[in-house]
Order: sequence, then structure tokens, then C-alpha cells
Amino acid sequence: MPNTIHDSQVGLSERGALKAPASDAIWRVSPYDRLVVGVDGSGPSSGALAWAITYAADHGSELLLVHVVDDTWGVAGADYMADAQRRGIHVLDASRRRAVDAGVPHVQTELVHGRAPSVLSGAARPHDLLVVGSHRTGFLRGRSFGAASVYVVAAARSAVLVVPNLPYEGRQGVVVGISGSPTSDAALMQAAREAARTDQQLVLIHARPPVPHEESSSNGEYRASAARDVVARASAHALIDIPHLDLSSRVVADNVAPALLSASIDAAMLVIGRGQSEAPPNISTVVHDVLMNLNAPVLIVP
Repeated sequence: MPNTIHDSQVGLSERGALKAPASDAIWRVSPYDRLVVGVDGSGPSSGALAWAITYAADHGSELLLVHVVDDTWGVAGADYMADAQRRGIHVLDASRRRAVDAGVPHVQTELVHGRAPSVLSGAARPHDLLVVGSHRTGFLRGRSFGAASVYVVAAARSAVLVVPNLPYEGRQGVVVGISGSPTSDAALMQAAREAARTDQQLVLIHARPPVPHEESSSNGEYRASAARDVVARASAHALIDIPHLDLSSRVVADNVAPALLSASIDAAMLVIGRGQSEAPPNISTVVHDVLMNLNAPVLIVP
């Protein structure tokens, strides 16, 4: 069980803290050119589509629905591939009708042959949001999703939202991991937008490994003070752009991925920076570990 070292609440008027009317609404304007959604008719895909439809309807965003026919199954013969293509067209038609009926103004569809991770990541431009469904373990195992979500995220040039196949009723809060890095700052601002859009509390989590027993008390206090500074800076940054935010923050003595997963177990969304790794799949170990243990929709920001 992680040890919470510091907990603060900011932006709650009933507590006399900083709260102000929204400025003209940075959060009302979508940061994404369009939403690209992988659809295959499965339960996880349906959850991803539902999230994207709600977002696109709220913002008037363009929606691109992509169905992938895995051409590695071509060895099964021409009849199989023709049937797979017919099923794909049916899935796209049904998904498009669902989006149009919900009020999404601009909906396009594409049926593409290839491997799902490379097709989906290639379909999303740098300023798009790629939305994919996932089973609880973090693997995309729908009828056309045959590779792990980590490879979709690693190959993508855009932000990626991975939506696990979980119930979402009653979930509250947008959790964001902060570290003071530029990637963390980008994740913070996307999380703040989402919290404002959905009228949720924004929860800032700064995790640091527990202090070793042999470490001096003065060094431990220095690290704790530095952690509090990271949280204070991030809180101020978020409130400058969206001053009406309901915001809380915690410094947690734990490794980063477990701390974020614990904080987001009942959250509406977890937002993290993508980070980098020198070894394949070229994403940070935090992103990898979170995706392999999904317990909430996770937005990975490049």
C-alpha cells in the first residue's frame, strides 16, 4: 500500500481556496484535429467508439472510423478474405450510423488491409487522437486487434486513448501523473482540459520511490521538499489556464506505475506522458506497465 506523504486541495470555493470563473475557455476547444477510432465490432471496440462519439459530438470534431482486415489471414483463401471484407463493411456502416445518430457532424470510414497496430498508428496524424479498445489485461484481442496495445502506442505519432473493457458507471476524477518534465507538463494540460470538459476533479499524482532506510534524514527531507515543489508548480500551471478547476494533489511514496494504477482504480481517466526508452517498444516502462494492467481509460500524450 503506497504511503501518501502530501495531500492538498486547490480550487474548491467552499474551502476558501483559489476558484475563479473560466477564462474563455481553452478547454472548450478540442486540441485534436480529428479522432481516429479502431472499430471491429467487439465489446472493447464498442466502448472506444462510445467515448469517441461523445467527445466528437461535444466538440463538433471529425471522426474517422477505421476497420482493419488482417491480410495475414490471406492464407485462409479468397473466400475467407471476401467474407472478412464484407464483415468489415458492415461494422463500419453500423458504427457510422451510431455516430451520426448521436449528432457527430463529420464522420468518415476506411477499410484497410494490414496489421492493426501499424494501420491504426499510421492512420492518425500527429495532431489527431487515436482511440482504441482494449481488454482488461492491456491486450487488444478483438477480431482485428491482434497485437498488444503497447505496440499501438509505440508506433503512433499522435496521442492515444486506450479504453479497457470495463464498466464506467460511477467513475469519478481525471488522474494525471506529474514529474516536472516537458512530457509531464503536456499530459497535465490535456488532463486539465478533460477534467474541465467532463466537470470532474483533476487529481495530480507525483510518485517517488520510498526513501531507503540508510538515506540521511536531511537528504530525505530535500527529496520530499523537491516533490512538493513539483506538485505546487503543476497545480499553479493548471489553474492559470483553467482557473475554475476542482483540483487535488498527492505525493506518493511508491514506484510510478503502481502509484498511478492505485490512484486511478475508480477514475474516469488516467493521463500520462508517453516518455521514451532506448529498447523496443520505445515507450517508457511506466507506460508499458500501466497498459499491461489497465483499470481505467488511459490517455498517453506524446
